[in-house]
Amino acid sequence: MKRVWRVPVSKPRSVIVGFFLRTFLWLTPVLALWYWARDYVVLPVAWLAGAFMQFLFPGWVSGTELDGILQTLITRLAVPHATGRMADLTPEVNVLTYCYGLPLLVALFLGVHAKGLWWKLPVCSVGLLPFQAWGVCFAWLVPIAVEAGQFTRSTTYFNSWEVNLIGLGYQLGVLLLPTLIPILMWVYLERTFVITVAVEGAMEGSAPMQQRD
Repeated sequence: MKRVWRVPVSKPRSVIVGFFLRTFLWLTPVLALWYWARDYVVLPVAWLAGAFMQFLFPGWVSGTELDGILQTLITRLAVPHATGRMADLTPEVNVLTYCYGLPLLVALFLGVHAKGLWWKLPVCSVGLLPFQAWGVCFAWLVPIAVEAGQFTRSTTYFNSWEVNLIGLGYQLGVLLLPTLIPILMWVYLERTFVITVAVEGAMEGSAPMQQRD
């Protein structure tokens, strides 16, 4: 006589499916609110990015100008203009492009009915700022060091190795960090949920293989 060990196989799957559905449903209104408040969302990121650039490159960075979600870096780097004259290089960046990790994080928290949002959201928002500013800074550096490198190198002193690092930093800032950092924060703060679902999922996968005579 065979006895099969049975477990509630639908539970882990239903928890995961429910989490993804809730997160997806929350993401739309959260994104709408985030975009509605975009002029305020970008303020701390813009300030931090400008402070980084002025601290790191005081010799040729004069400051920044923020117009809505567009931030311009004011430099003392001369490049040829379409008129044939030399003009100061002033690269412009859409700061909001690097801030979408915040609504993603909020939707993930709401998807698991996270407790303690009153402190988690402010702490995570501050924690995201350096990574968001990273993206803005490297978005400025690409036109300076890569696109106009032949005209700016005598002032910036960026060598070929540093130019390659700037290209890599830009790719990380626009493709990886805005999504990865919020997910890592969520996994750490909601690790009980993640571990529970992972363990139950592993048990579910191994249960059909466990039989006793």
